[in-house]
Amino acid sequence: MKKFFRNPDKVTLTSLIATVIVVALLFVLLNFAVTDSIIIHTIGKIAFAVFLPFLIVNPVFGLIYSFFVKGKIKILYILLHLACICTVSLFAFTAFMFRYFVPFAP
Repeated sequence: MKKFFRNPDKVTLTSLIATVIVVALLFVLLNFAVTDSIIIHTIGKIAFAVFLPFLIVNPVFGLIYSFFVKGKIKILYILLHLACICTVSLFAFTAFMFRYFVPFAP
């Protein structure tokens, strides 16, 4: 683990891959929202409670590490993380706020 965090290339790439995987899992869980099973809804609520804060923090963490990358790939990593922050994190933040803090949310 010590070697992993000392290599910013691996950290930023892992951050991007983890963000894409978690977003894909959330979209799969949203497809199961039409079922009437209580177990599916409970698993969905737990997944949203875990995944949404992860999607808010993870791209920011990857963006910070992408500034320490050497070479031309640095600009690509910074742009990809900014795109993740602007799209995924903004969606996750609004979903998190509507789910837990806004009383008139669905």
